[in-house]
Amino acid sequence: MKNGLLIIDDFLPTPIAEKLEYLYSIEKGWDFVDQVRENHYKHVFKTNSPFFPNENESYLAKFSRSEVLEEGYVDEVFDTFFKPKLRELSGKNLLEFDTRCYKLNKGDFYRTHMDDYAGTIGCVYYLNKTWCWDWGGILHIGEKDDSLTSIFPKFNRLVIHDMQKFRFPHFISPITEYAKNSRYTIVSFNK
Repeated sequence: MKNGLLIIDDFLPTPIAEKLEYLYSIEKGWDFVDQVRENHYKHVFKTNSPFFPNENESYLAKFSRSEVLEEGYVDEVFDTFFKPKLRELSGKNLLEFDTRCYKLNKGDFYRTHMDDYAGTIGCVYYLNKTWCWDWGGILHIGEKDDSLTSIFPKFNRLVIHDMQKFRFPHFISPITEYAKNSRYTIVSFNK
């Protein structure tokens, strides 16, 4: 993992990835989350960078989560494919896995945050067969200087980040009004 980050394209066998995308597209049990955390930039998400939010700002996020999807087929796929790969790449016998099924609709986003409090290694898996750069929903990772690494939500792409090597201040750009799809991901925090 270069700088604690690894991207694996075509991670799952295509029929499994397609079934996951289909299940997301027909899911009706999405719970909308509108987060406001007033003091998170004072402690949990604090950075010394002048390019990220300061301690007087609030952390905000808008997204949807399906706990229904997190059980059943998604859980089986995660056990079979994700867990062994995360253990192999981390070199750790990870025992705790917090897996979440997320959807971002038009206007949804995540402000800058770090996930190191939630686990030692994390991952994001993308499920959209169709996506365009200018639809938003791009993962932006702040580097130690003033630059960003931008990761496109490509179908069947797995992004793994080792939060012990680098704190990964990151944000997801808002989904635009003209995006033709919602953005689907499986996100996991693991210890």
